[in-house]
Amino acid sequence: MRCDNPETDFINQDLVHNQLVTPIVLAGGQSKRMGRDKALLELDGIPLLTRTCNLGLAVSNVVYVVSSRDYVGVLPDGCDRIDDRVLNGPLYAFAEALNQIGDKLQTDWILLLSCDLPYLDSGTINQWILQLDQVPDDAIAYLAKNSQGFSEVLCGFYRIECKSSLIEYINQGGRSFQRWLSSQNVAELHWDDRNVFFNCNTLDEWNAINYFTETQ
Repeated sequence: MRCDNPETDFINQDLVHNQLVTPIVLAGGQSKRMGRDKALLELDGIPLLTRTCNLGLAVSNVVYVVSSRDYVGVLPDGCDRIDDRVLNGPLYAFAEALNQIGDKLQTDWILLLSCDLPYLDSGTINQWILQLDQVPDDAIAYLAKNSQGFSEVLCGFYRIECKSSLIEYINQGGRSFQRWLSSQNVAELHWDDRNVFFNCNTLDEWNAINYFTETQ
């Protein structure tokens, strides 16, 4: 199992040095539709979780991974694991991360990623980060929308100030990213390549990805 960094050539040293974002990777899903742990599926010999962490490490010195499993040998150097003690979905996992590390973060923005984004690349993330200074000050998130108009909540940016409204929403019994964000000011990230937001949920989707990569 390889844990090297395929994104080395795309590391933006200015972004890493200036630490504009703090990446958080969510890897706590139960992968019921896949039938196996998605984080450990290998693309070109590299587990999806390792690959996603490497994307974060291309723009930051540290990546936080929220999971209920240790993933020893899968997490690259530079990753700190946050124990997902609640196991109540991605919104709660995000809140758990903010509760544990929010007060010590030195960045204004969090880059939140699911662990299963096979088409996302560091060059795209670099371009997104360079757009952050154009986001209105009152927007708590910078997210793309899918064809149905829903935000791509697990592949985008959140201001650290979102913590208070998120915790308040959860304390009121909320569990949905979309419903939480519907009452917040969210700036839209416009991006033509929709493939970068694709996350793999079923075995058929995974087989299609592998067939595509093998025929290129």
